[in-house]
Amino acid sequence: MEYRNHPIEAPELNGTYTALITPMLEGSGLDNEIDYEKIFRLIYDQERSGVRGIVIAGTTGQSSTLSPEEHAILVEKLFNHVSYNYPNLQFIVGAGSNSTREAIDLSLNIERRIGPSSFLHVTGYYNNPPQEGIYLHFERLAKLLPNSNIILYNVPGRTSSRIEPETVIRLSHIKNIVGIKEASRDLEAVHKIISETNKERFVVLSGEDDLVFQIMHVGGLGVISASANIAPKYFTRITNASLKGDFRKALNLQEEINPLVRQGVFYRKNPIPLAHMFDSELRLPLVKLPYIELHLEEIFKNYTAEELGIDLRNYRRV
Repeated sequence: MEYRNHPIEAPELNGTYTALITPMLEGSGLDNEIDYEKIFRLIYDQERSGVRGIVIAGTTGQSSTLSPEEHAILVEKLFNHVSYNYPNLQFIVGAGSNSTREAIDLSLNIERRIGPSSFLHVTGYYNNPPQEGIYLHFERLAKLLPNSNIILYNVPGRTSSRIEPETVIRLSHIKNIVGIKEASRDLEAVHKIISETNKERFVVLSGEDDLVFQIMHVGGLGVISASANIAPKYFTRITNASLKGDFRKALNLQEEINPLVRQGVFYRKNPIPLAHMFDSELRLPLVKLPYIELHLEEIFKNYTAEELGIDLRNYRRV
């Protein structure tokens, strides 16, 4: 049976979205094969923990180490798996590039394979364009992908390329640009974006796992989270509580999980700590670091598998 995707509209975009890791098998560091058995297991645990959706091949998914064709094949395989097994799980695809042409080509390839989609697109890392260049990058993506929706991704800590609030507000008027993953850590800018965009057609999602409560408290509607790989239940509880207006509960949960976020998942550059947690390999230039294991053991003493939603024993290689 052939499945066809459909883009997520702004009113449907809320809650917790897990930016999935791409588990890999042992190899040379150049061409490690993707561990599909492990990623299928991870999707099962995410869905069971109540996440709203998943993001495939983002930063956490080692997208920068995937070839364009491999990237598209990964998306197609996971889309078919999710469509058959978890039809209510929303599906977002990372397809960004610092080359507008490459971002368009990859997105069109994915559209041909699975249908119109919801794409997460990052800004121009390395070439660091001015604001007009950033605007035109996303404007051109939206124009050439008219049947898909686009979520902006502002992560200057990774790209050295910040989407200024004025540019976000300007882009929010384009019909198929439906939201932003905000990872600038600038709460004043986040508040300005939320205040000056139409929440019915443009949504702000946190891109900072330790600031989900703060961003939702000023009007954000959810999170795209790397840490939800290991703690999906915590993040679904934080976002569900916030969406219901129970910010006291959301704050308490945020404070409980922040040690795992800050000292665990982001102890070293993401996704290196997650690779240790899930007994996965990385592709170069990412590498595992021997001293992380003992550090993570100390962090995990504060949480149970039931609380997190993930039992890491199920991910250990025999």
